[in-house]
Amino acid sequence: MEYHFSAVVRPTHLHVIGSGPHSDDSIRRFFADTDRARLESQCDAVLLELRFVGPSLNLGDIYSIMLDNRADAARLKRIAYVDTNTEHLPDRGEFVELAANKLGVNCRVFRAVAEAETWLSE
Repeated sequence: MEYHFSAVVRPTHLHVIGSGPHSDDSIRRFFADTDRARLESQCDAVLLELRFVGPSLNLGDIYSIMLDNRADAARLKRIAYVDTNTEHLPDRGEFVELAANKLGVNCRVFRAVAEAETWLSE
């Protein structure tokens, strides 16, 4: 399975989609690609749609990735996070939202893209 990234500028946000193997490397690449797309689009809100396949990352890896990307994320007004893989543990999304907010990032986790888009357009 190969890594894929796409970005679409919407009226209220940048919608990025990442897919491929769910690994530390893929997720780090996804965030680097997201930051480049955000800089190009000059959007201040982002919808992260994760379509990665494979088991959930452990909490230590998730937090490490968040720490490495917090400066870029803190520049954004809002980040909506949707993980479409129903096999991923729900507590990982809850952890992402809680940890992001503790790091000063306005992030919310959603189960569906439509819900995330509604929040971003408020």
